[in-house]
Amino acid sequence: MKRKIYLVIFLALAVLLFVGCSDNGGSNEGTAGESPGEMLTLDLIAKISDEWKSSPHQYGVKATEGRGISCGQCHDGVGFADREVYVNTDVDFAPAHQTGIDCQACHSGFGKKLLDTGLAELPFMDEPFKGGSGAVCVACHNGNANPAELFAQSKAGELKRLSYPHYGANVDLLSGKGGMEIPGVEYIASIAHGTTENSCVTCHMPTTADGHKNHTFEVKPEDFDQTCGTCHDKAFTKMTTLGGVQNEIKSYLNKLEQAILEATGAERIDHAGGVFVYYDRDGNEVTGISHEAYVATYNWQLVHVEGSYGIHNPLYAKSLIRESYKYLTGNEL
Repeated sequence: MKRKIYLVIFLALAVLLFVGCSDNGGSNEGTAGESPGEMLTLDLIAKISDEWKSSPHQYGVKATEGRGISCGQCHDGVGFADREVYVNTDVDFAPAHQTGIDCQACHSGFGKKLLDTGLAELPFMDEPFKGGSGAVCVACHNGNANPAELFAQSKAGELKRLSYPHYGANVDLLSGKGGMEIPGVEYIASIAHGTTENSCVTCHMPTTADGHKNHTFEVKPEDFDQTCGTCHDKAFTKMTTLGGVQNEIKSYLNKLEQAILEATGAERIDHAGGVFVYYDRDGNEVTGISHEAYVATYNWQLVHVEGSYGIHNPLYAKSLIRESYKYLTGNEL
């Protein structure tokens, strides 16, 4: 019973930190969304909670159980909030039960530090990424790899594992810096989305009619004026972005995949245990993957599993695919 009471208290405090407290001299008059503060009510807490429960962040990922802080720091709410405790000490991460990325994950401990500083350390950047409140998002939504190091090891024949970019590597493309780039090649990237104030939060957490930030983390058509509409009109977005860029990039990805399969003699590409696995038509693993094929596969996987198909950084996504295709085949895409 005490645990339930504590959970309710913590939820209220976490929401209070996020939406702000009322500053109207103690009066009960006013509505949510007023400046400088918003009225915090149980109804508001329930709405935010319900939004969060409709998002993937609510789930504890069973597949990472027993893998320690290396997985728990992003796949477990406690592991994320206390990341620095477990990563920087000898304390073992072995929670009694798994939790999703809940209120405490983003609004206490490590999460709160990211919200306060707006800076996130990323494996492929020498300087912290300036993400504003979106820094808390990109701390996990990255490929969890330094592709420049992987490229160099692969080129030298010293790469022991054909590592792939982890799922949800959104900031790798958003920043225009996280792909596996070929030294000496100039890559084109757009900076508009990566330099947006509060990065991910600006588009993925628009303000609701009730005056709080939406916690479904979806970009919905009805929120267009707050998200894409702050820079683009609807006709442009529908025609050139959703109907043009995404389809173009999907077509590029299909061509790059076919080139990889032809170069390796594989029928399909899979991934397991953190590495790429190539299979022939009989289901046998194909080995002896060339350096050029690995580079192409890394960027193919990055753009594919990132999921926006160019929305986050269309120029960089296209550039990565084109240069990978050329590096592998010697031909222009």
